[in-house]
Amino acid sequence: MHGCWLFSRPRGDSMKTVFLVLFFSIFSQAQVWDQSIDATTAPPEFDARPFSESDFKTYSWMNEFTNIIVINKANEGNDRQTMRLYTNGKLALITKISTGRETFEKGCAPGQDPKTNHCSQHPYWSRTPVGYFDVDTLDEHYFSNLWQTWMPYAVFFESGIATHQAPAGTEPNLGKRASGGCVRSHPSIAPVIFSAVQKAGSGLVPVINRDGSLKKTAKGDVVRTQGFKTFVILQNQIK
Repeated sequence: MHGCWLFSRPRGDSMKTVFLVLFFSIFSQAQVWDQSIDATTAPPEFDARPFSESDFKTYSWMNEFTNIIVINKANEGNDRQTMRLYTNGKLALITKISTGRETFEKGCAPGQDPKTNHCSQHPYWSRTPVGYFDVDTLDEHYFSNLWQTWMPYAVFFESGIATHQAPAGTEPNLGKRASGGCVRSHPSIAPVIFSAVQKAGSGLVPVINRDGSLKKTAKGDVVRTQGFKTFVILQNQIK
């Protein structure tokens, strides 16, 4: 099984930053993995406003981003398991993807290896999160030590969750839920998405809450920060 996990990647370039991230990553993982997990009931889905192409006219903040990536993880309907790239408000491409299986992963048994036995190191729900997310990091040649697998052209957007190239041999699964949580795309598409994000670069952008609302100060001013000029919207909508 190939996939993603919370805090599975280092951030920053300095040794100090890497050390701090690794320290807090281990601590955070312990917090998550030591909790009692309900293997029979999936965690509740986050409630976020569904995306519509008319949003580019309704919500002006969208036009402050060069790219808007819209992912629909639904497993039914004509728009199921798709990723759309909008550049400057225009649809640039649409492609089939694979998001998380949305199932409970029992984890490897003692002596099993994640890569060889296709299992996760820890029990968890392989859910791809719904919501509005900024892009965190790009890594063209990312290797997941946790999963012992390559994740080329990774565009991270939420705590270790990324869009990336589908592992070799899993391409036939595109169009249905098949990953450990990340968003897989075809080898011909992943570099296109990566390049679009890279080309758009970064700049001053509005801060968007996970539910799709603008973050504002107590005075009502829009909060802005330096970030990637690409934004990710992930939904679960049957169309």
